Amino acid sequence: MSYGHNTDDLDRDAYAVSRRSLIKHGAAIVGGGAAALLGRPPVLAQAPPQNAGAVAAYESERQATSKTAGMKYRGLVRFGNSLVTESLTLLPIHPLQVVVRTQAAQACYTTISLLDTSTPATRATVGGHGGVGIVEEVGTLVKRVKVGDQVIVASMPHCGTCGNCLDGRGSSCTQTSLPQIPAATMSDRTPVYMTAPGYAEYLVVGEDRIIPIFTRVPPAELSLFACSATTGLGLAMCRVEVEAGTDVAVFGLGPLGASAVQGARIQGARAIIGVDPIRYRRELALKVGATHVFDPNVDKGADLIRKILAITADPVPAGRRYTGERAAGPMYSFEAAGWTRMPLPAGIEAPPDFTGVDALQQVYAAARSGGYVRTAGVFEAPGATITFPAGVWGAGGKTHFGGNFAGAAPLRDIPRFIRLVEKGVFDAKSLVGKVYKPGEMKDALQASADRSVISAVIDFT
Repeated sequence: MSYGHNTDDLDRDAYAVSRRSLIKHGAAIVGGGAAALLGRPPVLAQAPPQNAGAVAAYESERQATSKTAGMKYRGLVRFGNSLVTESLTLLPIHPLQVVVRTQAAQACYTTISLLDTSTPATRATVGGHGGVGIVEEVGTLVKRVKVGDQVIVASMPHCGTCGNCLDGRGSSCTQTSLPQIPAATMSDRTPVYMTAPGYAEYLVVGEDRIIPIFTRVPPAELSLFACSATTGLGLAMCRVEVEAGTDVAVFGLGPLGASAVQGARIQGARAIIGVDPIRYRRELALKVGATHVFDPNVDKGADLIRKILAITADPVPAGRRYTGERAAGPMYSFEAAGWTRMPLPAGIEAPPDFTGVDALQQVYAAARSGGYVRTAGVFEAPGATITFPAGVWGAGGKTHFGGNFAGAAPLRDIPRFIRLVEKGVFDAKSLVGKVYKPGEMKDALQASADRSVISAVIDFT
């Protein structure tokens, strides 16, 4: 799963929450003996309208000639009160765009909102969080790739030239400010848009989302790196790298959390503790590197935290502060749970709290004093209050790192993460739960929503 497109921020307040949460929920931080996050209804449900003049100028720059213009293909389109596979026709591309023939795309959990057609979509859109494919055409100003290259279409851009990219914050590239123009039309000439699409046989995206790769790793495995695997590895290996010999807790063991577990193992963590209500996910986490796993439906609240603290207890005898005595708790506590967006089917263990708020509070509670909290999720919990008491759980002195893509810079990190697969260090194969055909795109999304498989991958080859 991809967990939010928040601003890449650093807040060294002991009780910090990410700026994403403040933007999404209008949250407030309450001081005193405890800090609280007060959820409020989202205020940015829709993106602000684009500047008409900028859109017109961008539209007017389409190439006069485009070899893929007029090509027919299938794409999963959300429009009005429907989500259906449509026959689409490619439009001439902009000089900064790339056309990719899709090989595979993961049905990311973040995109399952496409299944909710109760609210009409005013603009026809091909959804997704990227994928992997072969370049079919490049705009005249594109320099990063050429026709025939295999590429990852990343869910986040990385232009390399904006202020954030130059400051080492490639995970918060601002190049998405470019105006959006239609990439294709439906049979009735309705314009169809793509931002970071995946659910289509052809993808049209800006050069800043294209990551060239040179590998023999199967496309189904590569598709994970468009979003979930990169984000999970980023939690452990980017911006705040897990130090060898330290302890890590991962709350949520979906494809993102299982990738974070592997990242912690690769970094040389000592204890790697996973928490998830779904049994098959806990078993998979143990297979790929977790040393301990817990079911939050069995070990609840304070009991869960006490057990985590016991695993990470200080080996130095109590009172021996001059020999390196330290507080119990993992040095790194990762949130990879998000919130449960749709009811789960029978047979899939539900979390104790569908909003994810309990998990978020436990992420903070588990981290040792002086440790690091990293969040990757998006929560919908209007009116919820999260408290972080000092004392019994040692909540003070923690540093919170939020951020897009967990700090991973796509152009830099996706190729090096794929090399970990080639070396047999990162197990991507085990994270491919079930493979679907192009005609089953909606089924793949539903499987992701149901959490019935670790990941649902659409194979377009």
